[in-house]
Amino acid sequence: MARTATIDQGSQRERALSNALREAIGSRKHDLWFGSPTTIGFHGATVRVRAATAFASEWIERNYADAIRQCADDVLGATCEVVIEAAPPLRDPAIEAMPETASATPAGSPMPAECDGAAISPAPRASSRSAACVSGAWRSFGEFIVGDANRLAYESARQMADSDDAALRVLFLHGSCGVGKSHLLQSVCRNFRERRPAARFRYTTGEQFTNEFVAAVRDGSIEAHRKRMRRLDLLVIDDVHFLANKTATQSECLHTIDAIGYLGAKVVLASDAHPREIARMSTPLVSRFLAGMVVEVGEPDRATRRALVQTLAARRGLNLTPAAVDVLVERAGSTAREIEGAILALTAVHAIEGGMEPPTRRLIDRALGSARQAGGSRPVRIADIVAGVCEVTGVEQVDLVGSGRHRRVVTARGLVAHLARELTTLSFPEIATALGRSTHSTVHAAAARFRASVAAGARVEDAHGTVDASELLDRAMRAMQRHRI
Repeated sequence: MARTATIDQGSQRERALSNALREAIGSRKHDLWFGSPTTIGFHGATVRVRAATAFASEWIERNYADAIRQCADDVLGATCEVVIEAAPPLRDPAIEAMPETASATPAGSPMPAECDGAAISPAPRASSRSAACVSGAWRSFGEFIVGDANRLAYESARQMADSDDAALRVLFLHGSCGVGKSHLLQSVCRNFRERRPAARFRYTTGEQFTNEFVAAVRDGSIEAHRKRMRRLDLLVIDDVHFLANKTATQSECLHTIDAIGYLGAKVVLASDAHPREIARMSTPLVSRFLAGMVVEVGEPDRATRRALVQTLAARRGLNLTPAAVDVLVERAGSTAREIEGAILALTAVHAIEGGMEPPTRRLIDRALGSARQAGGSRPVRIADIVAGVCEVTGVEQVDLVGSGRHRRVVTARGLVAHLARELTTLSFPEIATALGRSTHSTVHAAAARFRASVAAGARVEDAHGTVDASELLDRAMRAMQRHRI
């Protein structure tokens, strides 16, 4: 009984601390940085904050440590010590997910920077399809919105993750950009790891697979590379169509799949096209793809899009009326990623102009722009985004794609990367190519920095001085729409 009373008292203190912190820093910042997956609680006279990633813990330490300490002192009535830490990493914060030896790793670190944004992005997370965690960043089956067009793909992925059936060895998912392939791949990894914490697994992309193979050949470390890759229990390759027309890499992928298959490992792959429709892909490799389940992930139907709009809006804190939901279902786009981009744009406009009222049709029109009319519209092009961002930042396009590191140029690159990822179907490698970058990791990092600036209410440089990052985002979206018309 005494123990129960102690637990209740602890819960009450933590609720009081959460409420005090929300009042001190505002609901938006509180939900972004102290909602799930971040945990905060009292341990005696110590307040322990555990964030999903090192980035999140460092940001909280820099910006909110004093507020946490003050609120904790008020709640406890005594001086408190504040400890802010990151949850242990899940193997690797980027595309790498496989160590030399397997180990059971606690939940909570980032994932790859190239996820399709299938159905729902966990809110607030440490990534995007790079930073994803089991407690918030790795996407999960539970967050995936299932409809008629993707039900078979969803069930097939669950079977691969949960079943020990020796016959279920290869799954190939295909579909257009933004429909949920990478979400399902991340979910397979997450469930597989939860069921078999000591297993060896790897999540990578076709580009990363190619780069590592080429580097291993060049460095003379091919045997060590093969040793790492061919002792897996699960191999997951996203955007496998990247291997097209790369003869040596295709041969390496073929032998890798065969080698781990002999040991009973599972292979899950995703592509924009059916295996038979990938140009310049070797016949033996296509045969391996076809040896398993080949399942299409279709674009969401109206009912699924409606569920996406409602769920994503709720996660962004938008209280949509039924009429607003109907408008967004018609105008936000045909894929989950496009709907995410529309909700993001609406969130930004509502934060600036909407006040406490639910979003109106006028705000939706402002967010989506006149070019996104029902009945089909011209897709957002990265050229439009670049033109709009250059207009509001005063950065020349030649500087944007150059090597300069002036703060205004860096801000412009991050803004372009963020908008291109949210409003187009381009992957980070494709955005990197458009911005003249040799690797997509720099583009992903730039987008993440800009998102962090928006979330923190930071000021960034524009053409005339400094401005709030969210205001610059809004102005850039308006300028982009002018260039689209």
